[in-house]
Amino acid sequence: MKNLFLFLFVFGLFSFRVPAQPNNMTPQEYIEAYGTEIPAPFNHKEDFFTESTTWTSLANAPNFFGRSTAGVIGNYLYIHTSQNATSLALAFHIPTGVWSTSTACNFPSFNNAFTVANGELYKLSTSGFEKFTPDGTGTGTWTTLPAAPSTVTPAQNSMVWDGGNYIYVSSSTTSSPYTSYLQRFHITNLTWEARTGSLFPRRYAGLAFLNGYIYMLGGLHELTNFSELCQRYNIATNTWEQIASLPEAANFTKWSTTTDGNHVYHVGSGGGFSGYTISNKVYYYDPATNTWTLESTLPAIRGLAIGLFVPGVYQLFFGGGNDGTSGTAYQVHTWKGEGGPYIPVELVSFSADVTESGVQLNWMTATEVNNSHFEVERSADNITFTKIAAVNGHGTTSEPQYYSFVDNNIGTGTYYYRLKQVDYDGSFSYSNVVEAEIAIVDFVLHQNYPNPFNPNTRISYQIPVKSFVQLKVYDLLGREITSLVNQELDTGSYTVDFDASSAAGGLSSGTYVYQLRAGEFISTRKMIFLK
Repeated sequence: MKNLFLFLFVFGLFSFRVPAQPNNMTPQEYIEAYGTEIPAPFNHKEDFFTESTTWTSLANAPNFFGRSTAGVIGNYLYIHTSQNATSLALAFHIPTGVWSTSTACNFPSFNNAFTVANGELYKLSTSGFEKFTPDGTGTGTWTTLPAAPSTVTPAQNSMVWDGGNYIYVSSSTTSSPYTSYLQRFHITNLTWEARTGSLFPRRYAGLAFLNGYIYMLGGLHELTNFSELCQRYNIATNTWEQIASLPEAANFTKWSTTTDGNHVYHVGSGGGFSGYTISNKVYYYDPATNTWTLESTLPAIRGLAIGLFVPGVYQLFFGGGNDGTSGTAYQVHTWKGEGGPYIPVELVSFSADVTESGVQLNWMTATEVNNSHFEVERSADNITFTKIAAVNGHGTTSEPQYYSFVDNNIGTGTYYYRLKQVDYDGSFSYSNVVEAEIAIVDFVLHQNYPNPFNPNTRISYQIPVKSFVQLKVYDLLGREITSLVNQELDTGSYTVDFDASSAAGGLSSGTYVYQLRAGEFISTRKMIFLK
């Protein structure tokens, strides 16, 4: 009897792991929606390639998550709902890497279609249609929207924003004859409109918008029916066409299809149960060549995980999902990917060197895409950075480019520098931080720059102790032209501008001298003015 009770107790525990099959669901729909305890045969396809993305662990999420709703808005990456916690609401602060609790949705569910549009996160399920408006602190408000047509509300649906007025939702029936559906929602008018369904009906297929097309990657049809197949929708003509297939099976891609604005990415995929294989590869699609390229291997094997591009910092996010031992063995681990083709500017080197003129910054890029400019930022504590200059970029180029900037308006101490690379659309990313230490031990008067000049030049000098400083300009007969500095200064490096056109009576072309006096130190140099 004791053993019988033990058996019933254990059986009771496990019976709660798998929800009862709803009366209106077919066995196939039930397997897709809830998973089973059957391990997935992993696809360990070996490829010889160079990994461009480096994956680094982020802080574990406070909760397990899978089949979730996700999106990046501002400085936060939001994770809402999960199969194991339908009211889940998490916010990941990208700059600090800290998780916090967000605001729970109105319609708890999982397997939702979702997308970010105009800074808001949209979520659609059979329970309802709603949007999340963030308040900038990780929380926000949910607003209920007009119900969607029933053809696109099942769990098999996927959603994407076209960058303008519409959100598109695709879905498919689960039994033969298979039918595909496509509806679009007008964000302002709050109306739905039917469009042409995909050529090949697909369920749980990932969607991404890029340059007037909606790309559909993989997805389910029949259990083994070409899940690597890809297609795209031309918004202008309301037509579909098949494109190059992924190199391997790609089922359940709705959570891991994303774009950086230049390519479409497949950041792993797969269910991790009932024979739905897991792909642990990152591929990217180039519309110009209609080709897929293997980009990197994910840091872990995960099914039904979130894979997103994070704009602003130009990184990939990967996390959650099941570990393949069962469809609901969800995890808390998350990672960031850096260094892949999603970086618009490939920075090869960045250095800081102390010279007579100050701190010289040198950097080199291997390639650039839509690079507007670099902002040079300086900090005294490696925490608070201030913009000190802007250097124009080279737009789009595949040729190496070399840049330099001299920071000559600083005193002694340790300084930290970083580059803020800005695209034409305003998006940006930061470089690594470099350090320079300036220790002044001697009085120095530097050669003016430029020299010869017309009419402006700069004169730099440094003093190792607090001194009364005089800096004057003379002609070759020793007559004073102007006094540039006449005051007591602290230890440090200084720069002063000299404008020959502002000198009394104007200057004629020729050679002049400038002299620095600081305590008992005297130094004189020549400079040439050419009109």
